Amino acid sequence: MQLTLEDIQLTTDDLADVAARRASSQELYSPTAPKSPAAQFGWRDRWWLNQTAAESVAIHYWFFASDDEACTAADEGRFRLSAQTVPKLGGRDSIYQPPPNDGHGLGNTVWQAGANFLFVQHTIIILVAETGGKVPEDTTLRIARKIFEKINSAMA
Repeated sequence: MQLTLEDIQLTTDDLADVAARRASSQELYSPTAPKSPAAQFGWRDRWWLNQTAAESVAIHYWFFASDDEACTAADEGRFRLSAQTVPKLGGRDSIYQPPPNDGHGLGNTVWQAGANFLFVQHTIIILVAETGGKVPEDTTLRIARKIFEKINSAMA
């Protein structure tokens, strides 16, 4: 089954618990652009939570031709999603790192940077990123889980 953005995109009703308002939407390039693998389609919705621009979240959706392409693009693309890095033996690594435990409930391919969650489910990469440091991790995780559940429901 081929999923579409409309199958998994969050709506105002999905985000009623955080009084969300969509601030903007736009098409995106692949997180690995201009390198391969290229996304078939990418989209970003920016949301204001609790009716204030101070609490904003951006939700990125990228669709790929295969699970392998999605995993590769997420792993390689995480270096381009933030200029921040962390030290690692022999150099630096992306700020997006595997979560400290598996309590996130977002599947097997997940990275986290503070309150931001990047995960792959089937042929789709999702990034839920807060901007400004005002949105707590539990809120962005709840939002990511809603998308994860929508993907799984649409695939069932």
